[in-house]
Amino acid sequence: MIKPSHQWETRAHQAVRVDTLDADADLGPRAERFELRFGDHSQGWAACGLTRQVVDTRGAKDPDLIHAVSCWLIARGARTIDLRTDTGERLVEGAIHPAELGVALDARHPEHALVSLCPSNAEALWALEVFGRVVACEDSSDFPPEVEERERLGPDLGPDLDRVAAIAGELERPLLAVSSLSVPGMERVVTGLRARGIAQVVLAPRGLDDVLAGIERLGAALDDAALTRARAVVADMRGQIGALETAAARRPRPARVYLEWWPRPMFTPGAACYSNELIRLAGGVNVFGERPGSSLEISTEELVAAAPEVCFVSWCGVAEDKLDPRRLIERPGLEDLPAAQGGAVHRLDERFSGRPGPRMLEAARRMAAAIDATVDSPA
Repeated sequence: MIKPSHQWETRAHQAVRVDTLDADADLGPRAERFELRFGDHSQGWAACGLTRQVVDTRGAKDPDLIHAVSCWLIARGARTIDLRTDTGERLVEGAIHPAELGVALDARHPEHALVSLCPSNAEALWALEVFGRVVACEDSSDFPPEVEERERLGPDLGPDLDRVAAIAGELERPLLAVSSLSVPGMERVVTGLRARGIAQVVLAPRGLDDVLAGIERLGAALDDAALTRARAVVADMRGQIGALETAAARRPRPARVYLEWWPRPMFTPGAACYSNELIRLAGGVNVFGERPGSSLEISTEELVAAAPEVCFVSWCGVAEDKLDPRRLIERPGLEDLPAAQGGAVHRLDERFSGRPGPRMLEAARRMAAAIDATVDSPA
């Protein structure tokens, strides 16, 4: 399948990115400009940053625009919106939350069919013991093993949403999609489901508390048995968090950690990401954890200046046995990076570190073991 060219869609228009704007005092970081292409062949425009968003008069008339811009923001770690017209009229301002972006089923029932649209959602449905109701998943899901028996819908950033709508029409029972806004680009999935009238639960965890609350919210959207199971899963995860916190507290100081999500260009988690808490539970601190946003592009010069003591390569969609620390150790420009010189670069399975779900705490345990082996050991 060809990756969609649009960034989001509504029932009236598609938004196609036409430019990446320099950060400024008006829009803030991650600013982008979009051409809004309407079904009647007219056009409008919008410009979005993490601080403020602007839309022209044509786009402001679309009743679904606020939902679409909210999805764009949440996928980048933001939780507030300040959307105005190009004439200065404020359309909406204030807090936004993933729970407000879905469309619920009319009733909860244990026979409703499910579609999972990112790997962490499939794992959450497995933990809630309802994976048997899943009829289709996007291509990246590899757990639980039963996922191999499900219809595949294409990549997580561009699944075949028309096929989801067709499945909904073929079934004799209601369909609920479990979507996500955990990474940029997923806004096209959430807005696309809404445009097709598909009921969905939207998860977008920014921290561990969000993960736990999302699991319980998902259970509540299904049925009483799933809710009971969700509460048990959350209790177990809280116990794991407590054990990790106790072990981390024994360290004399937190280790400076760099976690790499992608090598070229280099991407790493920023302030609005659950990875910071996984690193903290492992006994470390993210060297880029003060920068705004959930995902940051950095340079080799910035990484050398940050001076991490230990690095983890955890590239999105790359199997653990294919992760090669030498690609960081030998990267041009990192000759002066102490962690690279000292061999303190480790593989970290992205199936744990990159999936905010019930198995994510395994990433903290693996990072803790690597930190203990390469930095000052706990007393």
